[in-house]
Amino acid sequence: MKMIRVTWVDAETIGDSGWQDLSDIQHIKEVTPPVMKTIGFVLGDFDTHITITDSIGEKECGHVTKIPKEMIRTACFLGEIVKAKEEIKNPAQREG
Repeated sequence: MKMIRVTWVDAETIGDSGWQDLSDIQHIKEVTPPVMKTIGFVLGDFDTHITITDSIGEKECGHVTKIPKEMIRTACFLGEIVKAKEEIKNPAQREG
């Protein structure tokens, strides 16, 4: 399974439930939406969006995030995932 790092512009909702007073939102209406960075396992890569999860198991996964491709600034695949614990060097044994 591929891993990816995505930098994307987030949509933003401001305010609680109910009506917002226009004078209360004057100072925030021009603030640029936040730019987020997400790292995860790719569940699907479609024409319109990419679907990733933060954790993956044999039959389950963690939180799922669907990011519309129009909101993506950059995306970078993060190399091959090591499958066997024997392939992972003990930090004390790492060369470097």
